[in-house]
Amino acid sequence: MYKEGTYFKDPKRHSEDTKYKVKALKRVALPFFSKMNVKIGSYADVGCGSGEIVKSFSKILIENNHPLKNIKGFDVSPHVEMFKEYMVNFIYKDFTKTKDRYDLVSLNDVFEHIPNVISFLNEIGKRSKYVIMHIPLEDCLNVNIRNLQVNKIVNPGHLLFLNINSALNLITCSGLKIMTYGYSRDSINAPSNRSTLLQKLFYPLKKIFIYINPYLYSKLFGISAVIIAEGIEAEL
Repeated sequence: MYKEGTYFKDPKRHSEDTKYKVKALKRVALPFFSKMNVKIGSYADVGCGSGEIVKSFSKILIENNHPLKNIKGFDVSPHVEMFKEYMVNFIYKDFTKTKDRYDLVSLNDVFEHIPNVISFLNEIGKRSKYVIMHIPLEDCLNVNIRNLQVNKIVNPGHLLFLNINSALNLITCSGLKIMTYGYSRDSINAPSNRSTLLQKLFYPLKKIFIYINPYLYSKLFGISAVIIAEGIEAEL
């Protein structure tokens, strides 16, 4: 589905949620980098999809005094070959087969699509100083009681259904070291969360709830997490 290019038949798929995902990355990443005195000079977004996140998040890093020079977007779907961007080099290639190492690698709604995720994350970690992940937490009451897993396996192709603890455990088992995490509260404002009449009706209440207790919200309705992990020292 991905390698054949059918998943991204529309190259802009999921781009409507970009600014909310980028806000969530910014909210967790910038304070962490400041606290750790980390400066990002090279950045790769793996599974870059429409390419909008890597472009937007790169600009935020540069605006916040990171000396970012080497910016790449990787995807195994051939649609990225049509992207032309002066700041980002888009590459149609499996990132885990490359030899380069980056200060930062991002995975935005990616690893829930991967069947051998522990091995995949291990290979990502070998090529990065830090990994930042935006991960949907779909092991929740809303998904479980409605048996939505079957539909989600077909579209959008989710193979893993995680809660915050199982996500943290998977990352740790891959060899990455968890540094910090937070919840993607901004996702409540994304168009995909207000697409049905029922979603629109409950939106005001859910918006208050997500800011009061995002953990409980994640258990009931699902949310996304932003997790930063330290990479793996390895000879490539």
